[in-house]
Amino acid sequence: MEMQRSIKRLLGVASVAALAVGLASCASSSSSGSDDGDETGNLVVWDLLSGSDPNWKAVMDEVDQQFEADHPGVTIERVAQPADPAVIKQLMQAAAQAKSGPDLIMTWAWGDVLSLKPSLAPIDKYISDDQRNQLSGWEGVTFDDQTYGVPIGLQGLGISYNSQLFEKAGLDPDNPPQTVDELISACKALNDAGITPIGGGNKEGYLSGWTYSTLFAGSATADQAAALATYDSPMNEPPVSTAVEGIQSLVDAGCFDPDMPATPWYPDGFEKFQTGEAAMQFTIYSQFAYMQDPTIGQYVRFIPSIENTVEPEFLPAGAMNVWAVTDFSKHKKLAAELALFQEQAQFQQERLDTGSYFPNNKDVSFDAFLAKNPGASSLVDLLKAGKPTFLPAHNMQDSKTNDVFQSQIELAMLGQTTYEDALQQAEDSRKAQYPVLMGTE
Repeated sequence: MEMQRSIKRLLGVASVAALAVGLASCASSSSSGSDDGDETGNLVVWDLLSGSDPNWKAVMDEVDQQFEADHPGVTIERVAQPADPAVIKQLMQAAAQAKSGPDLIMTWAWGDVLSLKPSLAPIDKYISDDQRNQLSGWEGVTFDDQTYGVPIGLQGLGISYNSQLFEKAGLDPDNPPQTVDELISACKALNDAGITPIGGGNKEGYLSGWTYSTLFAGSATADQAAALATYDSPMNEPPVSTAVEGIQSLVDAGCFDPDMPATPWYPDGFEKFQTGEAAMQFTIYSQFAYMQDPTIGQYVRFIPSIENTVEPEFLPAGAMNVWAVTDFSKHKKLAAELALFQEQAQFQQERLDTGSYFPNNKDVSFDAFLAKNPGASSLVDLLKAGKPTFLPAHNMQDSKTNDVFQSQIELAMLGQTTYEDALQQAEDSRKAQYPVLMGTE
């Protein structure tokens, strides 16, 4: 279930226009978050996972007990909410209008934080340098030099591959492709051996986004990625266009399953990889459960990044979710303290060990995880060595532009439009949505 929820979130991005306007009209005049609020009382937390995942709930119950013990007079009321962005936005709009509701909410990085920002409180003054350095993923919660949340865990993209199928095609499974050119060569060898190189379905256009984000990390510098996070990077120019050219080269080389255009992304699109018919699959970190699959598990390994035109400076990964303090909270300081408390290494360690929630806290040990998922060692080694991460590129688009981008790239992959025209339509949408998304209207 967690894999399915994570997949659904990675497929889409925030819908911002109407909600941002609505929340802006409801936000209180004291939106600077200067009032720390009461030091005792009832803290209401909206949690998107506690109602559906018993492993998550068990850890958060422990969190609540410890925090309450450390803060006499404080009671935490953790409310399970559905992991549905549209529902959360509607509930938040009503709460912002009433200026009453949750003190702390779980939401998603970048677009959803932006759309809710009029009713969120900046929390920079509550975050120490040590706490900020301990976690990755701040790019998904920081706008106009202000921090609007605490990043939760790590979710990223890469390529899973089947080492047994690599061997059948005469490829070295211990030296998988590290560049797009090497990936194309591997595709040729696999095709020659009668093996589908890359599985997947793109009926809804989602494969376009995952492939783009993976190749963007091998097409952009860290500075260029930061420009994308402020939505200032044109979508019809490098590095976006460079990443899309990489997609085109994979299509032209016959890397994808021939049935890919008509196959739904989930779950049908993963079937050939899971049954051992496809050698590779664009996947997210929460799909490492493949490494325990009775059919292919012992053969599954992971390629964390692919060089397209530049050696990757970062991994395409960012916050799985976000804890955000509401502007109308009467306990802002306490809520921020709880948000940071929940993301300590102790609790992220338990979430990794019991629920395979990938951590963004540097002090979490991967020993037990690697014992169950040895194929993830390539990624873990990079994270241990301090490899930077940055939110996947397709998660840094507004929902309208993301829909245009993914559908147009899908048409280009089918040869029904040019990549140039596809990117021009995406850029036209970005320009139209920029003032809404960034609040400059």
